[in-house]
Amino acid sequence: MTGRDRVLTVVSKYAAKGHVALHRRSGGRLVRTFRGGDVLLLSHTGRTSGRTYTTPVLHVRDDDDFVVAASNGGIDAEPQWWQNLQVDPRTTAEVGGRRVDVVAAEVSDADRQRLWDALMAKCPAYDGYQAGVSRRIALVRLTPVAA
Repeated sequence: MTGRDRVLTVVSKYAAKGHVALHRRSGGRLVRTFRGGDVLLLSHTGRTSGRTYTTPVLHVRDDDDFVVAASNGGIDAEPQWWQNLQVDPRTTAEVGGRRVDVVAAEVSDADRQRLWDALMAKCPAYDGYQAGVSRRIALVRLTPVAA
């Protein structure tokens, strides 16, 4: 990681904690959007620590599923939440104060461009993020688990 990426990682970590706290305290009424996109709180279990973490991410809907980009704010490293979900894809998503059990999987190549375009329509920063990193930013589908 570059020095810039290290700084962005620290800044985004603390900004995310504040975002999650405000979102939860308001029952999902505040900070529902960010940079034009709809916010989802994604919980995940640390692959080495076993601790539960929650990360705010922008999402779009695809039928009943939620789709998020593992952009890491344009940092040229996979976000921890995506690395954690690759080890244990079972998690919860929180939207508007409502929690939903979901299973995470990378979006298929057949759906990728359509869903990338949908995310871009909400938050045009993603193309800039992709242009600034050497990795292919993963799109992640969060499929609700039937009760």
